[in-house]
Amino acid sequence: MSRITKKGQVTIPKEIRDLFGIKPNDLGEFSIRDESIMFLVKKGTILDSHRIKTDKKIDHARQREIMERDIALNIIKEMK
Repeated sequence: MSRITKKGQVTIPKEIRDLFGIKPNDLGEFSIRDESIMFLVKKGTILDSHRIKTDKKIDHARQREIMERDIALNIIKEMK
């Protein structure tokens, strides 16, 4: 049995994660069926979820370039 935290978080027991191959960053979706709460695990990441919801592809190379530039700018700011 799992306890629900103040933030509404629940830990999925290790035996269940192992049995179903649930990994960190997999996505889950809640639904209600017959007065029960169902939790369906969907493989993927939050970026996959964004793509599905918006129907937009993410240019990972471009995102990496932007992140690298921002990190470099922050390092330069810190050095001043």
